[in-house]
Amino acid sequence: MIRESKNIVLLGDSAVGKTCLINRFCADSFGENYKPTIGKNVTEKEISMDVGGKSYQMNFMVWDIIGQKGYRYCQTTSFYNARGVIMVSDLTRKETLDSIMNYWIPLVLRILGPVPMVLLGNKSDLVDECQYGILEIENLANKREAFGIGRNVYVVSAKTGDNVEAAFNDLAQLLVKNYVPMKLDVGLRLMEKSEINTVKDALDHIMADFADQFGKMEYATPFLQHQLTISNVDMDDPARGSVELFIKNLAKAEGLYKEAFKSDENCKKRQVILRYAKD
Repeated sequence: MIRESKNIVLLGDSAVGKTCLINRFCADSFGENYKPTIGKNVTEKEISMDVGGKSYQMNFMVWDIIGQKGYRYCQTTSFYNARGVIMVSDLTRKETLDSIMNYWIPLVLRILGPVPMVLLGNKSDLVDECQYGILEIENLANKREAFGIGRNVYVVSAKTGDNVEAAFNDLAQLLVKNYVPMKLDVGLRLMEKSEINTVKDALDHIMADFADQFGKMEYATPFLQHQLTISNVDMDDPARGSVELFIKNLAKAEGLYKEAFKSDENCKKRQVILRYAKD
C-alpha cells in the first residue's frame, strides 16, 4: 500500500457550510449553529482508495479558513502550501457561486497556481430555497477549466451527507493522478501603507502579522478568536473603535509570552497601520 499525505483547503464565502462539510466528512456529524471561522482550523482524516490498480492510504489535512472576502492576507498565510482545493458555494445564494469565479479562483491562482480542484454546491437539502443547480456549477467549471486540474462538480448536503464523501474522494483521486509543483513565492507585502485602504484591510494585516509572529495561523487562531470576541469586532464590517480595542487586547496577550518592549512595539506598529485606513 502506498501512503501519502496531502494538505487541502475548503474555500468559499462565509456561511456556505465549509465547516459543516468538514465535520460531515471527518466525523460524520452535523451542527445547526453557525459560527464563522476565524483564522484557520485543521482537521485530519484518512481514506483508502485504488488508483490505477494500486492501493493508496491518503492522509488528508483538511484546512478550514476565514471565509469573509477582503481578508486576503489572512487567507494567503492560511493556505499557501495546500495541494488541492474544494470550492464551496451555497445553493440558496447565487452570489456565492459568482464569488468563486470573481474572488476565490483568482486568489488560488495567485497563491497556489493551477492545483487540483473540485467545485461544490452545498445545502441541496433546502430544495425549495435553491437558486441554481448542477448545470450552473458545471458552466463555471467549464469556464475555469484552465484555472485548475479537473472539472469535477457536485451538489452536496452537509446536513444529510449526500455526495460529501464522493467529493472528497474525487479530490483525493486527482491529487494522486496529478503532480503539481508547490508555488512558494506569493509576494506578500504585509503591514505596508500602500496595502491599507479600509479598516477591514488594516484588521486583515494586523491578524496576519500576529499569526506570522506567533508561528502559524492555526496556532494563532484561538488567540485571535478570543481577542476578536472580547473586542466586539464585526468581521463583516469592523468598526475602527473595536479594532483599536482589539490591538490593545492583542498586545496584552502577547505580553504573556513576549518581552514587554516587543508587545508595546507591535501595538504601536498596528495602531499606525489602522490610522492608514481611510474609512
